[in-house]
Amino acid sequence: MRYIAGAAHGPARPLRCFCTFPLETNLNKLLSSGALALLAAAPLTQAHAQSSVTLYGVVDTSLTRADNGNNGLWRLDSGAGWGSRLGFRGTEDLGGGLKANFVLEQGFDVSTGTLQQGGATFGRAAWLGLSGADWEARVGRQLSPMALSLLAVDPGVGNYWGNLQSTGIGSNSPNSVAGDAGHQATARINNSLLGRWTTGALTARLMLAPGESASPKGAGNYHGGSLTYQDSQWVATLGYSRFRQYAKDIPVTANADWQNELTFAASYNFGPVRLASGYYRFDPSEQNKVITATTLLKSESVWVGGTIPVNNGQILLQVIRAKSHRTAGVADGTATILGATYEHFLSKRTVVYVSGGIVKNNDTSNIALVGSTAAVAAAGLGADPKAVSFGIRHSF
Repeated sequence: MRYIAGAAHGPARPLRCFCTFPLETNLNKLLSSGALALLAAAPLTQAHAQSSVTLYGVVDTSLTRADNGNNGLWRLDSGAGWGSRLGFRGTEDLGGGLKANFVLEQGFDVSTGTLQQGGATFGRAAWLGLSGADWEARVGRQLSPMALSLLAVDPGVGNYWGNLQSTGIGSNSPNSVAGDAGHQATARINNSLLGRWTTGALTARLMLAPGESASPKGAGNYHGGSLTYQDSQWVATLGYSRFRQYAKDIPVTANADWQNELTFAASYNFGPVRLASGYYRFDPSEQNKVITATTLLKSESVWVGGTIPVNNGQILLQVIRAKSHRTAGVADGTATILGATYEHFLSKRTVVYVSGGIVKNNDTSNIALVGSTAAVAAAGLGADPKAVSFGIRHSF
């Protein structure tokens, strides 16, 4: 659905509505109430240029066999493939190449109808900004440069079982919500300011975000950046984040300490297959914690993945090797994460898929298997979570 108001440097015009479904009933109601008459009698003031608002979304659901390494069950999943969402995207041409832009996007669970991302109304994105021909500035809740670097080289683009959310900080607490340390803690950032600059095939991003926490002092403060080269064949990216400990992880009287994450990766399109490989590292702080045998001191991951077009579909494959460094005297945790997906395109907007994944943990590892928003936690140390999903996705 798209709403357009005004025209570039032309006379003032009333609001017009262009929709992809019939509006006869709603228009009759509006006409009977006199709303359209009022709009016609009071046209919009002259606009510099055209503006629009687009309604969009994704509905993804699947039948999943999930096993936490101890017990298995059948369940209806939402987000084993893509995260279901409803969003509004708007832009206004302000003239001279300047545009105002916004996105409001919420994630929801198809199986229950409830909001995801911790119940936030627009938990996937909520930002407003300005852009020019080769730059953009945004403020709000949005994807971090680190997340965008990982998505650029993930065959599943953060979707399906065994994607790159299984790296580092995203692997140890898959059921945490927006703002928690752990899953997606550095993917979507609250209170953030993002700058983007592009020249040719090179894009640089810089993000700053205050944690807005008085106690613990500094908790959640974030800054990070990325540099990405992308053309028709190559993608090469470097991402870095530096952020203070989160309030849930440390005593309220503590001063939150800094933590770091780093990634570098690349992919190349050979024609019949696009291959990707990369490295990720997360260095959590040891301050303000009681160090135990299961405390994560450092996490490292390497991966190789590929995308193979097949007739009206594609195959997505990925292997991730993850290592969780433990305290002295305790064996490090290691895990091998395997993901395989086949997508079949019924149309431009409707896809059916089969996606499967497994995490092979050693005796001191409990890494979870994650999809887009669905997850299968390990039953305990040494358990091997696994899942296979038969799903359908529709985009609009």
